[in-house]
Amino acid sequence: VDVQPYAFTTKSLFVGHTDYKYLRWQVIDTPGILDHPLEQRNTIEMQAITALAHLTCSVLYFMDISEQCGYTIEQQCNLFRSIQPLFANKQLVVVINKIDQQPWDTLESEKRAMIEELVKDSGSNTTMLQMSNISEEGVSQVKNTACD
Repeated sequence: VDVQPYAFTTKSLFVGHTDYKYLRWQVIDTPGILDHPLEQRNTIEMQAITALAHLTCSVLYFMDISEQCGYTIEQQCNLFRSIQPLFANKQLVVVINKIDQQPWDTLESEKRAMIEELVKDSGSNTTMLQMSNISEEGVSQVKNTACD
């Protein structure tokens, strides 16, 4: 597995397992998806779309609010909307990530409002949580929410 501080290092589906409340859960890390029409998506992106469309699951949509990934919050919201039909009838957790780099409370109000509206418009199956991989703040809450 290639782990880098930039986007699109995941080139295929990675399947792992975690135990939670005496059950084994399968976790799938999918390649990134760009915001463009379906017919312009490559094989790697189509693997992620197929997994999202055909699995009964909880979906965790990670947003980099620091924008260090190279995509603005607006672009990340647009991508979410373009693939939102794949989330139909699934528990959805919008994960606000990298809060160690950009705390939610100090995020520009327009950007916060954009994300909050996205979550609200996504329906009652949608939860928004904050976390940081570096400090591990919120990581357990994200796992618990996805598995409960």
